[in-house]
Amino acid sequence: MQEAPIEPGWDLDSAELAYGVIARYVEHTQVSGLIIALLANSLGEERLKPLVESEYWQAYQESKRLLAEAHLDVDRLTKLIDQMRANEKSISDK
Repeated sequence: MQEAPIEPGWDLDSAELAYGVIARYVEHTQVSGLIIALLANSLGEERLKPLVESEYWQAYQESKRLLAEAHLDVDRLTKLIDQMRANEKSISDK
């Protein structure tokens, strides 16, 4: 017995699911950034310099910049979800 193929689609449920996943990742990244800052602060300036010059730190900083830029996209997604909710509500009110 074969399962029916899942039809790709974009509706309010899938939009809210995507937003929820993104929000959890953003929150985790923000908390991780705070912990990293606390740990870096506790290292002291002499021990921090090699870390800051490492490729890992540079990748972390680039990731933070990209996440900050993604904030606009998250705002756009939020507006789209709000519009979808309003549309569904107006359809159900008719």
